[in-house]
Parts: sequence; C-alpha cells; structure tokens
Amino acid sequence: MNPAPVVPLTARFEAALEPILARAEVLPRDHHRRFDRKDLVRCAVTEAARLVERPEVAAWTVATPEGAGVAAWQPLPWDTEMLGVPAGRIPLLAVAAPRGEPRLEIARRLVGEALERIRAADAAYVGVRVDARDIELVQALEEAGFALVDGILRFAREATAGERPPHRPQGVRIREARSADALPLRRIAEAGFVYDRFHNDPIVPAEVADRLHGVWIENGVAGTVGCGVLVAEAAGEPAGFFLLAEDATAARELGTGIGTLVLISVDSRFRRRGIARALTEASVQHLAGRGNAIAEVGTQVANLPASSVYLAAGFRLVRTSVSLRWWDRRRRPGAGR
Repeated sequence: MNPAPVVPLTARFEAALEPILARAEVLPRDHHRRFDRKDLVRCAVTEAARLVERPEVAAWTVATPEGAGVAAWQPLPWDTEMLGVPAGRIPLLAVAAPRGEPRLEIARRLVGEALERIRAADAAYVGVRVDARDIELVQALEEAGFALVDGILRFAREATAGERPPHRPQGVRIREARSADALPLRRIAEAGFVYDRFHNDPIVPAEVADRLHGVWIENGVAGTVGCGVLVAEAAGEPAGFFLLAEDATAARELGTGIGTLVLISVDSRFRRRGIARALTEASVQHLAGRGNAIAEVGTQVANLPASSVYLAAGFRLVRTSVSLRWWDRRRRPGAGR
C-alpha cells in the first residue's frame, strides 16, 4: 500500500483545517466546560489559520480513507539565540481518525514530514507539546527520535477580582514589577528552576537553561513578553515573582478572557514562608482585574510543591500534556556559546 500523500497547506487555510479540527478528539481549551464544541472548533481553526499565515511557518496535511491530520513547523529565533543552535517547534499537530493503527499511520506521516522540514531547515533542537491523551502522536514522535523531557499538569479556576483578600505572609508586599527589578529578578530566575523541560533535558547544559529563564523574566519586566510581572517584596528586596500572560485568541473568539500564570520563582532565602501562594492568589486577582474570567497555571508532574500551592489557592487539575524534543546529535545546545 502506498503511504498517504503529504499535501502542503498553502491556501484556503480555514477550508482545509475545519474538517480536521472539527473531528479532532483533543482541542485547545476543551478542558473548560463552559465553551460549546462548535465555538472551540471555530477558535482552533482561526488560531491555526493565523499560525499558518506566518511566512516562516510551513504546514501540511495528510489524508487516508480512515481520517486526516495537519501539522506545522516553525523556527524560533529566541530559542535559537538562547540555546546557541538553530531551534524550532511543531506548534500544530492534530489527527482526526479512529484510535489505533489508522490514527498512528497518519501521525507517522505527519511527523515524518516534520523531520524532513526540520532537516531541510538545518534545525538542531525542536520541541513539541502533545496532550497526554494523544498516545498515537506520542508514539509516532518517539519512533521518529523525539524524546520525552517533560510532563505538565494544567490547573484552572474561576478568576474573580476582590473575592477574598489574598494570602499575605507577614512582612511581604505584593506589587507590580518596575524596571529596577529586572536584575534582581533575573538572579532569582537563574537560580530558581529545576523541573522545567530545559533543566530536565540532559543535553541542555544547566547554565544555558539558567540563562534562558533569566532572560525570560527580564523580558517580562521590560514588557516584551506576557502582560505583567508581580513581585513579592520582603525585607526591602524582591523575594519572588510571577510572570503573567493573557490568551488573546480566547478573548477575541470566545468572548472570555483566560489569563495564565506563566513563570514563578522564589528566592531560596525566602522559601517556606507562603510567598508562592501569596503570589499565586495575587496573580489570580490581578488577571481578574484585567477582565479575565479564568486563570490557568501549569507545572511539571515532578513539581509536587507547586501543585500543592495551586490546589491550596483554589485551582483544580484540568489537563495533562507531555513535552518531547528532537535534536541533531552532531550539535549540542550551548556548545558554541
């Protein structure tokens, strides 16, 4: 039997995407029960079409008598700068087909084409995140040489401004970040992460992963990523932070703002004082004050202390996912730095 042909996705994005995403078992934001399935499909199609329209993104579809799938490849300049090797991601990977071999066949063809695109682009480090329910996608990625580096627990809760005073440890003040915080927060970030996908990955040097997080929060303070940073101040100095973001597509397409608590770290000198919980609860209220009805936060499966904090702050577990990466074994991240 001839393999299913790969068809580049070059025009009429919505017309090509809608039948696939409408039948996909897993959709973005489908863990929020308030949204109708039709609205989630429309939102996913719009989001995927906007992605495919970007000139640096390549996308393709695969169809068989049993179903169809779509995937995309995207180079990532910031990750390339941080890792010191050409980096990218697979931002779109969806299959609509029965479970088992029919679904796995389409997944293999999509991932195989991704590898061809990755090698043609001379990329050396490529990441992808897949819903934990998509076992066939995970298997196809592993067969192609992608390795598991992370498991994510996703939590969510309603966001209501002023519903109750946030938890405040004695002597701790929560405020918005200012430019003078950039350097101290970078120092906290560069020393504060252990469980993330870069520190988990044995091929990424620890100093590269540390620097990546330091620059990330520095950019958050500068306003080039996210929608703000909250700082916990103790003993007159920054003791921790939470970088926040908003889901513009959900606000625009679903009429509901979804805010995300993206990146948290607490200085080791100030841990076990309730600062992480204080930052979490203050972040929820801050996002609610900006018009978001839902707050989300994610953490690694191994990070039990963070999960405990989020549960104590009223979040509930709504989704699980895994992160995998492929790398060109001739070029190790950070080797050229």
